Parts: sequence; C-alpha cells; structure tokens
Amino acid sequence: MKHTELKNVFDTLEKAFTELSIDYYLIGALARQIWYERAQMKFRTTRDVDYAILVGSHQEYETVKQYLIKNENYLPIRENAFVLISPDGFQVDLLPFGEIESQGSVKIEGIGMTTIQISGMKEVYENGTEIVNLETGNTFKAATLIGIVLLKLVAYDDRPERRQKDATDIGNIFVNFFDMHQDLIYANHLDMFDEQERTLENISAIVLGREIKKIISSNANLIDRLNRILNDHINSGEKSIFTQLIIKEIGKEIDLIIEYLRDILWGFENPSKPVD
Repeated sequence: MKHTELKNVFDTLEKAFTELSIDYYLIGALARQIWYERAQMKFRTTRDVDYAILVGSHQEYETVKQYLIKNENYLPIRENAFVLISPDGFQVDLLPFGEIESQGSVKIEGIGMTTIQISGMKEVYENGTEIVNLETGNTFKAATLIGIVLLKLVAYDDRPERRQKDATDIGNIFVNFFDMHQDLIYANHLDMFDEQERTLENISAIVLGREIKKIISSNANLIDRLNRILNDHINSGEKSIFTQLIIKEIGKEIDLIIEYLRDILWGFENPSKPVD
C-alpha cells in the first residue's frame, strides 16, 4: 500500500498533535513497514495506523480524541476506546503513555476495550525512535525495529492468547536483522567478529539484546521483566508457544531458536567492548 493513501490521516493527526502540543511517535505495523520498505524488503502491508502519544492526564487524552471527532470527522468504535476511524475508513490507534499511566497500564472511560498495557513506550520514546520522511511530505518520529521488538516482547507477555502475531513478527525481524542493521553492527559491535566463530544469526541476536538493553537502561523493573521473559521462553523450550510461533515463521529447529534466545539474553547482559 502506498503511503499516499494515508496522507489525509497523516495530515489531520499532525495538525491535531501540533495544535494541542502533543508529542508522539509512530509504532506498530506501519512503523515496521516503513523500515522494511527503506531496506527494500517485502513484508505484509497494513491499513492500520498506530501512534503512541505523550499525555499527562485522562483529560488531555480525551481532548485529542474529541478534537479529531469534532474537527476532522473521525468516528469512535464501540469495541475499543483507544481506536478512531478516519473519514477514509482507516483505523487509527491512539495509545497514550506518560503521566497518564499507572503501574505500566492506562485505563480510560468508555466501552469495549478500555485498558492497555504500555510498558516500554516511554523508553522507546526516549531512546528508540528515528525521524522518517515520507513521500507524502509528512515527517514523523517512528519506533526503530529494535524498539518494535522490545514492545512486541512485552505485548506478547501481557496477552499471549491475543498477541500471537507479535511472536511471528519478532521472528521475521530477526531473520532480516543483520541485513537491515549492518551499519550499526560494524560501527558499534566489532567485537562480534573476534576469534570466536559466530553465525550472522548469532551476531544479530546478541546485537539485538545489547540494543534493547540500551533503550531500557534507566528502568530497572523493565530490565528485570525482559530477563524474566527471555528466561521463561528458554526454560520452556519446545513447550513455549512463543518459540513454536517463531519456528513456524522462520522455519528453524527448536534448538537453534533457543540458542538465539540465549544469545539475545547474553547480549542483554554483555555490552559491546570498546574498540582499541
């Protein structure tokens, strides 16, 4: 799908966020799609637009929604209080984070889905976004693929029964990680090419772990949680549904998937060595 189809959505949201002095960044499937397109890699496209928006209160969040409803003819839906439908029929998820949150979640008034888990959004906002310039003329901050993996690890852990696509997305990002991050790897992780023999997949996993750790370095609770998530899947082995979903996506043997998870954890605990 061409981003030009979303220009009206981008324009109206950018206008709303600017007028209301709301900071924001693009997350979810569209952010992932942008990075894949930049690397000229194919992946499934999406019609959904997800924004993480920094708000200080429930009132401020409601003001954003009402602005779009009253001024731009967006429509709420009964099933999910965090979703609006644009006049063009695109689903727009507005996911609040910041002072509005309480213990890693946000609960708002409404019907349908009114509570979301948002652990990691603040950290990605601070350390895991890059500026993207779209052919529509719009410029946004978007979560990096590393930030997306972090958010998907947490989201799957929160609701594994409803977030199975997060596991398959992580698998797909992983197998393409080296090709899409060669500049980063050669610039900041040259110790991966020392005497020890490592496959490109091993290197990708270790670098992914290191870079995730950088994003969440200021949040001890989130560090502990990521350690627990990775260890749980490693210890569960073939019984882990998460691991099974990754196998289904990338076609590797269970032993290799567990090895990659161990590598992510090793990278999480071992930062890159300075170059002599």
